[in-house]
Amino acid sequence: MSVNGIEITEIRVHSLKKKEPGSHLEAFARVVLNGELCINGIRIVRGKFGPFISFPREFNRKEGKGYNLCYPITKSLQGHMSERILSQWQTVAA
Repeated sequence: MSVNGIEITEIRVHSLKKKEPGSHLEAFARVVLNGELCINGIRIVRGKFGPFISFPREFNRKEGKGYNLCYPITKSLQGHMSERILSQWQTVAA
């Protein structure tokens, strides 16, 4: 299935084997889009209202701010990616 012509052609999820106490980070994911663009460093986080995905960020210590390096612009692509990645994570974590 594709959303706006973007198809997820590969998802790899790596669950954390040793979690830091109090950490909400569960796993990292790697996604390939249309067989041509790879996004590494997608985090799977257990939040207050359930798990969610967080896209890679660059933190600028000088300014004290974080900036998204990449992210889906449309809600439909965000939802589709989130659904697919979390589904793959649940399969791997089981």
